[in-house]
Amino acid sequence: MDIKGFGMMYIKTLIENGYLKDPADIYYLYNYRDELIEKGLIGKEKNTDKLLNAIEKSKQNAPWRLLTGLGILNIGKSASRSLINHFHSFDDIAKATEEEIKQVADIGEISAKLVYEFFHDEENIALLNKLKEANVNMAEEKTEKTSDKFQGLTFVLTGTLETMGRSEASEIIQSLGGKASGSVSKKTSYVIAGANAGSKLTKAESLGVKIITEQEFLAMVKEG
Repeated sequence: MDIKGFGMMYIKTLIENGYLKDPADIYYLYNYRDELIEKGLIGKEKNTDKLLNAIEKSKQNAPWRLLTGLGILNIGKSASRSLINHFHSFDDIAKATEEEIKQVADIGEISAKLVYEFFHDEENIALLNKLKEANVNMAEEKTEKTSDKFQGLTFVLTGTLETMGRSEASEIIQSLGGKASGSVSKKTSYVIAGANAGSKLTKAESLGVKIITEQEFLAMVKEG
């Protein structure tokens, strides 16, 4: 969550003193401001308030940061961005089936299973509810459609793109009415292949799916 000044030493001290039992407790530390100052666990009044303000500010972070910070196996920054770009909110991820999660760019079968299991675990549900009650941002505005030129088209991204991340490319596709999927099938319209493309490219070739370069994709975006 990129909370400035919140280093491991403070975290260890707050855990040892019983103030942090789970990650959501970070957003309830303000309830113990006076105690923290009196005990000097984060320093004097000025330093304590500085950290509490940084924690408060982090509530407004983009939700992909929170998703990354939850430590779901296989779900780093790129996958978190893709999940949020696709579903837009934690609530919608929680409602999704494994198959729906698997359709997200950057999310394979194993990762989809891990995400699904995380959002259906009772302890994790309690943690997420606690974060929601603390008003931590768990949703983003949906990408506005700027046109319907990609309506009915499904794109799959594979490999490393030169001018943009896969999350950014997915946003462009969605803004033009298309769908960005994480897996190749006969229903896939185009596979956008970047450098070091892997098994998705091989599958696209075997299914006869049209493969395009990043430059060809950008040309499609610019077409009137």
